[in-house]
Amino acid sequence: MPIVRTILGLICVIQALTGCKSDSPSRFFATYSDRVTNVLDAADITQEISISQLPRKRELYLTIPPITLGLLDSYQLRQCGLFQLIAEKNSVLGKVADEFSNYDYQSALLKGLTRCIGDPNIDSQLKPTLTGIRKEKREQLDMHQWNLLYTSDAMQAQLKGTSLLTDGMSEQVQQVSNALTQLNQAFHSASEQSNVIETQETLEKIAVVGNLYYSLAYSAAQLSLITKQLNHNDHKVICAPQRDTTRFKYLNNVFEQQYIGKVQPYLATLDSYYQQLSFNLTLFAPQPKLHPFIYPLEQSHNAFRKATLEHIQYWQGLFKRCGRKVG
Repeated sequence: MPIVRTILGLICVIQALTGCKSDSPSRFFATYSDRVTNVLDAADITQEISISQLPRKRELYLTIPPITLGLLDSYQLRQCGLFQLIAEKNSVLGKVADEFSNYDYQSALLKGLTRCIGDPNIDSQLKPTLTGIRKEKREQLDMHQWNLLYTSDAMQAQLKGTSLLTDGMSEQVQQVSNALTQLNQAFHSASEQSNVIETQETLEKIAVVGNLYYSLAYSAAQLSLITKQLNHNDHKVICAPQRDTTRFKYLNNVFEQQYIGKVQPYLATLDSYYQQLSFNLTLFAPQPKLHPFIYPLEQSHNAFRKATLEHIQYWQGLFKRCGRKVG
C-alpha cells in the first residue's frame, strides 16, 4: 500500500507532464491550508496520508475449473450450431482471449447450450450432460464477472487511481457510466446474450473510476488536516466585545475566498461525478464468497462526506461564536 507523504502548505501533486498549476485541485487545498496556517500563526501539520491501490492481477484472479465435453459428444453439437463456437474457443487465439472476449464467449455458450438442449436432432442421452454443463456454467458466471471487473487490462486501467479529477469532465464520466451500464445489464440479463467487448475501449482509455476514488480520498484527507488545524488553534480566534477581532476577520476572508470560492466548488464537482456513476457502483459491491477484496470507492465517498461535514461544522461553530450570520 503506497503512502503519499503530505506536508500541509507545501503539498502539490506532481502531474507527470503538466506540473503544478495554479488552478489545479491540489493547489486549491495547498493555498487554503497556507492561508489558514498563516492567519492562525500556527505550525504546519505533517501527516502521512494512506491511499490504497488496486492489488496485482494475480492476487485478484479467480481460477475457474474447466468443464469439458468428449470429442464425439462435441461433434454432435454441429447439428445445433455450437461446435464451431467451442472450436474457436479451443483454438490458439481463443485460448489467449482477454476477459471481455471470454465473458461474451461464456454467454454465447450458455445460449448455445439452451438451444441444443431444445433441439430434437440432438441425442436424448446427451441432453442431460448438456443440462448439467449449462448449470455449472451458470454457476461460474459470477467468477467470470469478477475476473473481468478486476483482472482484465481494461478494468485494471479503469480502477487504478493515480490522478486528481478536475472540473469539466462530466462528458468523460458519462461515457464511462454508459459503459458500466452496459456491463451491468450484461451481467444481470436473463437472455444469456452479451456483447461486453463493446465497452472495452472506453473503459481502458477513459480513466474515471479509479481517479475518482483517488480524488475523494485525497480531498477527504486534505480537508481533515485543515479542520484539525482550525480546531487546534481555535482558541486564538478572539470574538469577545472590546477585543481585537482582526484574526477572525482575516480568517473569514480565507473562508470566503479559498473555501467558498475554490475548494467547495471542487468538492461539489467530485460529488456530482460520484452521483453520475452511483447507479452502476453495485458492480463493485463486496463479494466475500468469491474474494475478500473490497474496492474502496464507496468507502472513500463516505469518508469524503464525513470530512466535508466536519469541516463545515467547524465554520458553523466559529460563526455562531463570533456572531456572524451565514446565508
